[in-house]
Amino acid sequence: MKVVWFSEIKWNYLRTRKQQIIARKPADVQLLFLEPFVKSGRNTYRLRTEGGIFSATVPFLKSAPYFPWRTVLDRGSARWVIDLAVRTRVQRILKQLRFEPSSTGFIISNIYAANIVSSLPRRFLLYDCNDDHSSFPGMRSWTKAYFYKTSREADAIFASSQALLDKITDVRGSSGGCEYLGNGVDYEHFQKNGDPRTVEPGGKPRLGYIGALAPWFDFDALAELARERPEWEIVLVGPILLGVDKKVTELTSLPNVFRLPAVSYDRLPAILRQFSVGLIPFRYNELTRGVNPNKLYEYLAAGLPVVTTRFSSEVERYTDLVKAVDPGASFIRACEEFVDAVSDENESAGLAERARRIAREHDWDVIAATFWKKVEELMNQG
Repeated sequence: MKVVWFSEIKWNYLRTRKQQIIARKPADVQLLFLEPFVKSGRNTYRLRTEGGIFSATVPFLKSAPYFPWRTVLDRGSARWVIDLAVRTRVQRILKQLRFEPSSTGFIISNIYAANIVSSLPRRFLLYDCNDDHSSFPGMRSWTKAYFYKTSREADAIFASSQALLDKITDVRGSSGGCEYLGNGVDYEHFQKNGDPRTVEPGGKPRLGYIGALAPWFDFDALAELARERPEWEIVLVGPILLGVDKKVTELTSLPNVFRLPAVSYDRLPAILRQFSVGLIPFRYNELTRGVNPNKLYEYLAAGLPVVTTRFSSEVERYTDLVKAVDPGASFIRACEEFVDAVSDENESAGLAERARRIAREHDWDVIAATFWKKVEELMNQG
């Protein structure tokens, strides 16, 4: 079985939904991973093999809206030329690998590959929608057309959140072929290094966030938390994206706020073991309302209770262990409740066990099995 995945991120970028699902593919699946050009990243245009996966960089439009010359792409003719170049490149790679259309299925998570996918013969098209990409900051109005095209032409769709599923259903005019398939966690990975949480008795409560610091991050909510609770330590771990450097500098100028750069996936369990509470302080907007954050399940797998802003219905499913509240006084109060609970040995152990139980239900093994079963069905129906 041959499959081509048109991706919006690099193969070597962190461990996201795509990498987790692909790592669990059936042995008989030959997979080509086509990744976008990234301005400051590693772009390898030659076909390569890593871990049994074929991959190559092709110049999709995905990152273009952030470039200085992005206004050129407001012209449909410019986008047509880029699509033509990408289509030619993809055709050559498929020919090189002998991926025949009659036996090759397409999976798309990069909506900006919609025109290329539409123009190529294939066995089936599966859209794995895990973000509302046309709602990212800086995206132009024409980008929505790619979302509509992908949603309408896919033979089947997986949506990682209910909000995304609802939006896609509206675009298609029907729920036929659309399914909810949430995000998850490599549960065993976060059980490494012994007890999932080791907070020193009598030590300062340490509340932590792991992930990108970007425009959808609520810096004001965290600054208020840090000022109101100066006896707590707040730790941010992750890269700075999309021009929020000044906000990060202002936040980390507070004496009890600390930032570490992005760490390797292997180091995450040890980092989380040092936290008392996991934080997800996102702003509510069109982008975040469709987010089902992987970090939620990673926090839970590490035995952590979680406090998050109320940005998505996905974070309101587990009210016992995940407090989804408005920023401000409610956010601070929710953190206080969990900090107090974690300080009690018996209550802390109970919270940790319940958190890990939820995480086990969202193991990537379960999600990937559902995903690849659908791929097999589509291949057989083609």
